[in-house]
Amino acid sequence: MRKRIRPPSYTALKKGRSHEFGLLLDAVLNESHKVKDIVTANPEVLYETCWAGENVLHWLAIENHTEGIELLRSLGSPIPEFALIHAVEHGHTETVILLLELGAELNEYVSNTCGKALKTNAFGMPEKNVRLIKSYFKQYGYEI
Repeated sequence: MRKRIRPPSYTALKKGRSHEFGLLLDAVLNESHKVKDIVTANPEVLYETCWAGENVLHWLAIENHTEGIELLRSLGSPIPEFALIHAVEHGHTETVILLLELGAELNEYVSNTCGKALKTNAFGMPEKNVRLIKSYFKQYGYEI
């Protein structure tokens, strides 16, 4: 099991799409060897968002891109609460587990919303994956 890291506050995210968001996303997806230098030169890039209000880590959670999530988290990216919610809603089991292990912030709202998403199961996630996600939430003190 990975060491649980306390995430930076997701409330510090900037609003509105910026060029830096696109620059970081492109680097994560196509030239991951450049990501560390980009973040080192401008740590605020981790807080840039697209028009939907997602930072790059959140965008990657929706797309089930675990390698990029791990890379950005290792460089200090915050994990917005909706990154976890959206990963559950989309049935991205591996991403959900990774976000929990990397320190996604859990609270009553997140656990309730994730519980509702699992009951709805809009993406037809196999029942064993639903049980696995529930067991991970339980490890962190939340019954969903």
